[in-house]
Amino acid sequence: MAVAPDTARSQEIRSDGVRLHVREWTGDDDAVLLIHGLASSSHIWDLVAPRLVRLGHHPVAYDQRGHGRSSKPSSGYGFERTTADAVAVIRATRLRRPLVVGHSWGANVALELAVRHPRLVSGAILLDGGFSSMRDRFDWRTAKRVLSPPAFGGIPVEAFLSGIPEHTGLARTPEIETVVLSLVRVDGHGRVHPRLARANHLKILHALWAQDTDVLLRRVRVPTLVLAARTRDVAPDQADFARAKADAARRVRAIGSPITFEWIEGIHDVPLQRPEAVARRIARFARDARTFAGGARRMEGRWHSSS
Repeated sequence: MAVAPDTARSQEIRSDGVRLHVREWTGDDDAVLLIHGLASSSHIWDLVAPRLVRLGHHPVAYDQRGHGRSSKPSSGYGFERTTADAVAVIRATRLRRPLVVGHSWGANVALELAVRHPRLVSGAILLDGGFSSMRDRFDWRTAKRVLSPPAFGGIPVEAFLSGIPEHTGLARTPEIETVVLSLVRVDGHGRVHPRLARANHLKILHALWAQDTDVLLRRVRVPTLVLAARTRDVAPDQADFARAKADAARRVRAIGSPITFEWIEGIHDVPLQRPEAVARRIARFARDARTFAGGARRMEGRWHSSS
C-alpha cells in the first residue's frame, strides 16, 4: 500500500550555528527520533513514519548536517557535533525521552547519543549499523579507497532514476523516486549533483572508522536493540562482509542486558524495502523500553525507601 510521503510538517532549527531541516509527523506523545545514514536524508523514513503514526507514535526526522536541506558546513562531522545536533532536535521539538532510531551511520550517531545523554532518550534502535567496527576490516587508507562515494554528478536525472532497481534493489515507484531525489540537487540542465560534498563524506567516513562500537555498546545504560539486516542469498563478493557481520552479531549478543540483538530479513535500505516490518519492530521495542524504564524506576524507588 502506498503511503503519502508529504504529510510531515517541516521546520528549521539551529545547532551550533548550523541550520537543520526537521520534519515532524502529528501523532501521540510516544516520540520516536529517526536519524538517517551517510549520503541519505530524512526521506529514508517516508514510508516508516506514517506507519508509526498509525501505531500510536510521534515521529520526528531530520536531515543531518551536510545532507538534504540542512546546512553544509566544512567542519563538525565528528560524533561530538552530530550527537549535539540530535540533542538540539530533541530539545527544539520538545520531545520527551524519545526512542531514538538510527539507520546505518545514523545508528552510530544514535549509539553515541544513548551513551552520552542517557537521560534524554528512553532507548535506542541501531538499524543495520552501529554494532561493528570498521577498523576490524580496514586500515584507514583501505577504507578510504573502498568506501569513497561514487562519482555520479552531472548525469541526467532520468538516467539517475532509471538506475534505482540496479543500484538499490528496489522497484522504481513515485515514493522511492522522492527519496532518491532528496539525495541530490538537479541543476538547470536537468543533471544531478550529490547534496553531500565528497570532502564532508570522507570526514564522516573517517569518524566512523575511528569509532570503537564495542566499547560504546558496553557503556550503554538504556534499552538498546541492534536490528541487523540480512538476506538469505548472499552474493559471492559479499561473503566476507556477511561473515564479519555474523561475527559482530555474536559479540553483541554476548554483551547482554540492556543490549539485545535481532535480525530482520531485507537489504540494507530495509526502511524502504519493508517499512511495515520496520515500523512494527520499532513499536514493539518502544513498548519493551517503557516496561524496562518503569521497572527501573520502581527498583530505584524501593532502593531509596529502604536506605
